[in-house]
Amino acid sequence: MDATILVVDDSRLIRDFFADSVLRPAGYTVLTAPEGTAGLRLAQSHRPDLIIADLQMPGLSGLELKSALAAAGDNTPVILITAEGSENIASQAMLAGVSYYLPKPVDVDVMLAAIGQALTVERLRRERAEALAALERRVHQLETLQTIGRALTASLDLDQVLVSVVEAAVRLTAADGGALYLLDDRGAQLALRTVLRADEGGARPADEPAADALAARVARTNQPEVWRPPVDQPPQTSVPAGPALYVPLRLREEMFGVLAVDSRRGGRALDETEVGPLSTLADHAAIAIANARLFARLQLQSTTDDLTGLYNRRHLLSLAEREFRRVRRFNRALSTIMLDIDHFKQVNDTYGHAAGDDVIAEVARRLRTNIRSIDLIGRYGGEEFVLVLPETGLAGARLVAERLRRAIALTPVPTAADRLPITISLGVADAQADVGELAALIARADQAMYAAKQAGRNRVLIYPART
Repeated sequence: MDATILVVDDSRLIRDFFADSVLRPAGYTVLTAPEGTAGLRLAQSHRPDLIIADLQMPGLSGLELKSALAAAGDNTPVILITAEGSENIASQAMLAGVSYYLPKPVDVDVMLAAIGQALTVERLRRERAEALAALERRVHQLETLQTIGRALTASLDLDQVLVSVVEAAVRLTAADGGALYLLDDRGAQLALRTVLRADEGGARPADEPAADALAARVARTNQPEVWRPPVDQPPQTSVPAGPALYVPLRLREEMFGVLAVDSRRGGRALDETEVGPLSTLADHAAIAIANARLFARLQLQSTTDDLTGLYNRRHLLSLAEREFRRVRRFNRALSTIMLDIDHFKQVNDTYGHAAGDDVIAEVARRLRTNIRSIDLIGRYGGEEFVLVLPETGLAGARLVAERLRRAIALTPVPTAADRLPITISLGVADAQADVGELAALIARADQAMYAAKQAGRNRVLIYPART
């Protein structure tokens, strides 16, 4: 690819990774700078085709670098990367004219697609100054798409992204309605996720199997489809009643789904001239969807335990602290349960750590299925779990603990090694008036659990407990 990219980042590790592992293998010529001021001098002397800049750097920040270039009449596209995802930063980036705003850690495919789109837009912008008047409408559409693309990539909420995509598609093509279909994680099932009807004021989320035969065909063939209903045939429920246009949503080799617009009222004839603009919007949408999905995965990883799917200790304590403050403010009941798997070390020593993981995962599953949706549960340590029960006094918490004990003890746990009899010991404490903080409440439950261990295991004890 005959394009020069300037990478400006104060981390040498990141500069070298982008340059040597991402950009040069993709065919780009690469320049690097260790901070914003040096990046500005290099941009002014070498005139790169595109700049990738970190948001926070010594000298000039990424936004200040973009502003300095713009003030000098330099419209080189800038892709901003940052670990600080916020609406305020996204708004500043949009106002500064940043081409794309990518959160760290940056997905390589998303970055390469963003670079390709930014270079394409920049190339077309430069060609516009020299092009014939016949290209003016096409350039105007691309500028509109660039604005839409920046707005889409600034959001990390998937439902919001999908709604914005459909509404943008309808505006871009002056259609009556639109829809967006997404494939599941296995790429096997197509579902309608967002829809805008001709008689509705805006797009809305949906979640239902796709009943549109044309959408299914585009997802299968990965090719756009222009639909004109036959005039001599009755309407069919599996295809639109009026003209429609379908384009695939894809990022490089990955297929996400299908974007569709329709003219059910017959006010506008959608044709092949709309395929290009709508496909470009679909490219922007695919980047935004990939960003939103990556952000959702990172959020999930940061709050849940990989083995059990329960809250991890940090997130559990954060939620529990909020609940503790609420019950103190409104003088409501709150109890906590701490439990530990009995003789778990023997399981690992006798059957191996794989069997131990099976035990922890199955115990977590049974615990989760025997509590209410409002209860909080998390993996507190290796084989320890903590539950926080809102609106539950000591007597109710004891009943819950006994139910959990029976759920584990009555049925052996299947593992890769064998079906193993497993028991748990549980300690219960409630937020009495003398409990001033969450840590003290959990400590009381822990003391009661330890007493249950000392008393012979496979039992429930209430704080204060005696062995």
